[in-house]
Parts: sequence; structure tokens; C-alpha cells
Amino acid sequence: MTPTELEQMLTTIVYGNDASPDKRITLPREAQDRTFDDLEVDSLARAELVTVISDTYLIDISDAQAAALTTPRKVLEFVAGHKTGSGT
Repeated sequence: MTPTELEQMLTTIVYGNDASPDKRITLPREAQDRTFDDLEVDSLARAELVTVISDTYLIDISDAQAAALTTPRKVLEFVAGHKTGSGT
């Protein structure tokens, strides 16, 4: 998963498939260590993100692992460490 793929996933989850360009979530390098709370991504969106990642990359994610995914960087590192080669 790339930062751009994560941006696209978050934008779709938070704003829907038809999000206008001004609603696009961007994650510049300096934002990747901010918590999702700081980025105004609520707990429901984070739960959906975990489901989308699990389904897209065929990764089993425990509740404890999901709870530890508190920043975009942690998500990117988690997927990189668990990717099975399937999905995008």
C-alpha cells in the first residue's frame, strides 16, 4: 500500500465515492505520524478502514492490531509487513 492508496481509501470511506476534489484527504509525509483523531478521522471510519484493508489485502487483523493502527504511518507499515501479494 502506498500513501496515495491510503489517501484514496480514507477519502472514499469518509466522504464516499463521489467526493469532490476539495474533500480529498491528503497525507503529506509530515501528516503520516499524526493520529487519526488529529486528522479528524473518526472511530467508525477507522473501523471501516481496517475492514477495507483486510478485504483488499487479505490480511487478518485482530482487534488488538486494529487498535494499534493509530496513524497513517502505522497503517502503511502494518500492510507492508503483512501483505500477501494479493489485492492491489
